[in-house]
Amino acid sequence: MSSNYKELYKKSVDLGEQQKLRQQQLLYEQKRRRQLQQDVHRLIKDSDDDDDDEQEQSTSSGKSKAQQKKRRQRNKNTKNNNNDSKSPHLRLQQSEWLRHRPDNLSDWLLVPCPVGKRCLVMASNGRTKVYNKAGRIVMQLRSLLPGDGYVQKFKTVLDCVYVQEMDTFFVLDALSFGQQLLLDCDANFRFFWLRSRFDEHGELSERSNRNEKPFKLLEYYDFEDASAVEQALQRYPQWEANQPQLDGLLFYHKEACYTCGSTPLVCWLFPFMLPDVLNLPVHSGYEAPDDYLPSAALEYMDEFDRKLQAQRQQLKKSSKAIETVKEPTAVAADVNAMDEDDELAEFAELRSLLDHQRRLELGELDMDCSPAMTAPEPEPEPQPVVKPEPAPQPVAKPEPAATSSNC
Repeated sequence: MSSNYKELYKKSVDLGEQQKLRQQQLLYEQKRRRQLQQDVHRLIKDSDDDDDDEQEQSTSSGKSKAQQKKRRQRNKNTKNNNNDSKSPHLRLQQSEWLRHRPDNLSDWLLVPCPVGKRCLVMASNGRTKVYNKAGRIVMQLRSLLPGDGYVQKFKTVLDCVYVQEMDTFFVLDALSFGQQLLLDCDANFRFFWLRSRFDEHGELSERSNRNEKPFKLLEYYDFEDASAVEQALQRYPQWEANQPQLDGLLFYHKEACYTCGSTPLVCWLFPFMLPDVLNLPVHSGYEAPDDYLPSAALEYMDEFDRKLQAQRQQLKKSSKAIETVKEPTAVAADVNAMDEDDELAEFAELRSLLDHQRRLELGELDMDCSPAMTAPEPEPEPQPVVKPEPAPQPVAKPEPAATSSNC
């Protein structure tokens, strides 16, 4: 038994070292990409200056303004095409377990995350749409975000947690806000930019006819400010009246760009794990589950992932079973529909026969009926005792038509 624990511990430690290496590699790649982008922007600016010089020369030489406009439009389209080709498919950023204590904890930011549904909120062209993790639209609403309520020619894309009980979006991060594209900006700048924008537009956090659901920006804490972090970790509940409830803690590297997908530069821990992983005390109200051992935090992460994976597979099987059941249900519905059609046909035939008999009784039809529609002949009635009168002298009154018709 002890050997198994040693193997698991060794494996977890290896994963922690691998995570540290991946963090360093990704930071290097992002810095290199930023440098390349700066070089590209510099070249674009230089080309714009050259175009301006050419336009001045063409004007002095007597070229038409139409040619100048055509050249400017061509350059603009080229730049837009280059930007579009570099635009990644927008997806939510996914965190990893924080499996080691960073060498420089002051390079990280702490963000308490509430319990809810992760989603992307996109405001553009006068509409606000909400996308789930799979990229499907799950909600449309009116908001005051730039792109909907404000200047509609811009676009705002927010990484949010939707808390259904409060009908509120809690903003974690941003990919763009208005005319400012934030996708390639580091986390330190993104959070600063979001805070300044939300301070300017306080109406975003209020519910109104033009802002159907509130957007509230989550607080972040810089590990350089040790007292602020300590105060946040000792606060219980994290929010007033425990609304919303705390799910866990996110750790953002300050220099990390927003990554559409999983990234080691955004990490996750449950509050009760901080004393064992980061050696940071938390409030006693953040109790650990019964199956958690303080000395085996890394093993708990692996076991948690295995349980989560098994749960997802079970959900997939359940969804397939539901789809399989739908087929015989549809067949049964078709059979019932066919039975209903037969009953309606029989009812129509019976109603036609009764209607025919009624019209015969009222004398609306000719007496020479076809045998198929002839009613069964009644049994002969006993002859009356009174002798019949001679035919030329009709003494008796005529009987009703229903009994006198013998077709």
